[in-house]
Amino acid sequence: MDYDTVAAFNPHQPPEPDEVKVPTPPEKQRRWDKRTDEQKAKLREQYGAALATRKAYEQAMQAWRDSAAVREASTKLGETLQDLERRGLVQYDGATRRYDLHPVVRGVAAGSIEDKDKERYGQRVVDHFNAQPHPPYEEAKTMEDVASGLNVVRTLLKLSYYKQAYDAYEGALSRALFFNLEAHREMLALLRPFFPAGWHQLPKELETLDASYLANSVAMALYSCGECGKALEAYGAAMRGYFETANWSNARVCLSNISATLPAMNQLAKALRVDALALDLATATEDAEAIFTSRIPLFAAMSVLGDWDVASGMWQQIDAMGRKWSRSVYRQGNAEEIFAQFQFRRGCMQEEHLITAATLAELDGNRQTLRNLHRLRGQWRLEQGAWALAAESFGTAVTMAREVRLVDAASETGLSLAKHHLAQLTGDDACSEAERLSKLTPSERLVAQLWLALGDPEKAKHHALAAYRWAWADGEPYVHRYELTQTTELLNTLGVPIPNLPPYDPTKDEPFPWEADVRAAIEKLKAEKKVASALAESSEP
Repeated sequence: MDYDTVAAFNPHQPPEPDEVKVPTPPEKQRRWDKRTDEQKAKLREQYGAALATRKAYEQAMQAWRDSAAVREASTKLGETLQDLERRGLVQYDGATRRYDLHPVVRGVAAGSIEDKDKERYGQRVVDHFNAQPHPPYEEAKTMEDVASGLNVVRTLLKLSYYKQAYDAYEGALSRALFFNLEAHREMLALLRPFFPAGWHQLPKELETLDASYLANSVAMALYSCGECGKALEAYGAAMRGYFETANWSNARVCLSNISATLPAMNQLAKALRVDALALDLATATEDAEAIFTSRIPLFAAMSVLGDWDVASGMWQQIDAMGRKWSRSVYRQGNAEEIFAQFQFRRGCMQEEHLITAATLAELDGNRQTLRNLHRLRGQWRLEQGAWALAAESFGTAVTMAREVRLVDAASETGLSLAKHHLAQLTGDDACSEAERLSKLTPSERLVAQLWLALGDPEKAKHHALAAYRWAWADGEPYVHRYELTQTTELLNTLGVPIPNLPPYDPTKDEPFPWEADVRAAIEKLKAEKKVASALAESSEP
């Protein structure tokens, strides 16, 4: 932390007198005119005593400021810091102007604090950071903008104040970390103390609904870091909590999050099934906002499968519902990004589709959508052979990913391919880069195109076949239609026979452990709605 923060915890500075608020004159209190004379006299007497207490506090504060201990505290702090630096216990980084402790020193120091002092010092930390001004979390653009909130959560967790830590994290801070900053690894590090038994176990120190919220938040971060299997385990824990509390709204959100994870695991049939469940649950609860947000992933799924007519009809329903939904469940630009992807896959995308989505996402601080749009624009320009424009868009996507310690393999591969066509990546450097990209979890088709452009058809065939198998996914009709079409053309160019892969086999598609419970809940909600409707009709004159 910087010097000002260190100074706020100066051990040489005596504690300030306990603050006494300025009392409110009784005449300004509510219902003063309706008080009896005796009551008014009593209130004036209490006000006089409160004024005297406030004056005593002000005098004590002035005496505190004028005391030798306060005047000397700053000098003594400087001497102490120099001594600790000289002994290697405190480190100072001149470039960032921040002080830090070696992790071992921090551990020994923290471990030696008695419980009563730990709580006293911890509360001082919480009070200090809660009092720090900062931009609204909704406007956060850097980690510095959320630093105070992170310090509060960390300190409360060290004090084992789990409920208070949850309250500090939930809501605006959580959304800023995920959407504005894409700080997924920081989220996992921050929330780890809540989950000592693993991400698949709900925190026992919290109420079930709060614990489920954290599990859902963890799962979103895990998915964004590429840990899809662990993400599903955390989502499963959240779902159990939502069913235990019969919180169908959050259960529906969790279903949509699960459906977004499944395509990354190439489980398209399950994703479509979960999308349909989410929409059925939203419809059963008659929640317009939930219906809107449930239609979006279903539209995205139809776009991936290449079911253009159904997808077009779904988009018309989505678009007609407007965008005035709460920020906690919908971020501006999300629907427009998926619509742009839909248009790209069916060969109808225009620049205006990208601009519309990006403008909305920019206004809402929706960083992930902006990054996705740069990648999509790069793919579009790559198909057109506009290498310089493709390189520019892919370069921005790669930079944005690296800023938050993520690897965007598709954008990195597209960037290398564009650079090769621009003669900016050639020879041994190009081959080394292709080898590096081949070891990532890449877009296999783009890697194949890169090897083909580098004059190595054998490696191109290897990756093109891998791309075809991935695009086949669960088998017809649950395939990545656009990628399958593009990869088929690439294999034909390479003179490679199209693999004969089996179609979708529903007998091998096992349901989730919670799936039957969701269907039962939907039927129960429908039945209750039917009974309520019948009672309403019977009560009509």
